[in-house]
Amino acid sequence: MITPEERKQDIINTINENPIEITINVTTRKVVDGAWKPVKDTKTLTVRIFYQKSPEVITISDIKGTADTTKKYGMLADHTANLKDVSDEKIVFDSIYGKMEIIAIYPQIVKGEICGYQCELKRVS
Repeated sequence: MITPEERKQDIINTINENPIEITINVTTRKVVDGAWKPVKDTKTLTVRIFYQKSPEVITISDIKGTADTTKKYGMLADHTANLKDVSDEKIVFDSIYGKMEIIAIYPQIVKGEICGYQCELKRVS
């Protein structure tokens, strides 16, 4: 069975095959004096962004109409990224593929230890 250290090194090696440095902007909402206050934070990460082979097509329904969008891109980050998937956060960044938003974060866990993060991305304008 693979150890957490081996899995962490596998993720780092995969990222190093095609690394991209990004600066993520994280906006969280915190309660301050009984009201929600947006708090912004930035962090620089070295990740790997990849094209997904079979992207999922989603229909977005809005008051103005409907539109289809796809989750064409994914991202792999190492264990030091400390990404949290909470509904009150919005994580966006600029990349060579355009402006992206992280819509889902899946921690890669071995024996109870986080070894990295796999994310779903969508392009935003």
